Amino acid sequence: MRRGALVLLGVIVLSTLTYYAIGLYHGREHWTLLNCLFMTVITLSTIGYGDWLDIKGLPLATIFTMLLAVVGVAVPAFLITNSTALIVDGLFTDVFRRRRMDRDIASLNGHVIVCGVGSTGLHCVEELREMGATFVAIDKDAERLRRVFQQLGEFVYVVGRADDDAVLREAGIDRAAGLIAALTDDKDNVFVTLSARALNPRLRIVSKGVDEFARTKLTAAGADAVVNTTAIGGRRLVGEMLSPTVMTFIETMLREPDDPYRFEELVVEAGSEVEGRSLAEADVRRYGRLLVVAARPPGGEEVVFNPPGAHRLRAGETVVVLGRAQDLEGARRHFRGDGAPGGNSP
Repeated sequence: MRRGALVLLGVIVLSTLTYYAIGLYHGREHWTLLNCLFMTVITLSTIGYGDWLDIKGLPLATIFTMLLAVVGVAVPAFLITNSTALIVDGLFTDVFRRRRMDRDIASLNGHVIVCGVGSTGLHCVEELREMGATFVAIDKDAERLRRVFQQLGEFVYVVGRADDDAVLREAGIDRAAGLIAALTDDKDNVFVTLSARALNPRLRIVSKGVDEFARTKLTAAGADAVVNTTAIGGRRLVGEMLSPTVMTFIETMLREPDDPYRFEELVVEAGSEVEGRSLAEADVRRYGRLLVVAARPPGGEEVVFNPPGAHRLRAGETVVVLGRAQDLEGARRHFRGDGAPGGNSP
């Protein structure tokens, strides 16, 4: 569009000067720059108020006017056509996309809300998409959301301030299972956490914390977990320096597209096949290439790492398992008591 506008401007200026030069050559004093400009504009716009400059008997001016009418008119026509298409297509696309997103959000239940799609939130959205989780993104910058939408692919989002109760309700916070506060400033994450906790007391809230001192405030505001992205980045840098093989394994495990490995939380439900059995009797390895990493008893805070085979599985207990995505799906069915979907991938 910019190039087309520049071409149009160039055609107008060049044509005006050409008419003016022809007028000087033939001694036409009334062919002023303004009259020449007017002649050019009415020719390019196809208005045609008549022979404004009186070019009869001037072959050079007649030939130039015909060329301008045939070739020059194509430039404004191109701009008008593309401007109309841009406005109409953009308007209708945004309207239909927004309506479709509103319907999709209204049908969601147990989803995750990501507040902020900046440097941290972008990776949260990317990871949630790769894991197949349902989520809604919120950001006040509509253009940023569109860029992420085009970069990563389709997902539902809401444009607005994440600490606005109306925006959170539009994202379905009353039906959501979790919220990730990934805004730039800690104080903004505190406000989001306060608002979200008031709207949905059952919500699991995980917040980004840039300042180590913000952890206390975020926890007091209602955050279930606070992640210090700066500290994690520092540990990762040291890990790459001292334990590059471990870091390579973890990166491969998380990013392998064909056969991804994941850590999974499997909850032992009442009436499930594994309830009351020991780990040795449950033998989760029979479901595939699975490795039991840890277990947390029901209602307990202490996590048992590398539990022994005699460890008895009770209803409500959470077992952390490492394995391939398809094997984990098979294991979930044996941990469920009523056949309902279960398991959460961290």
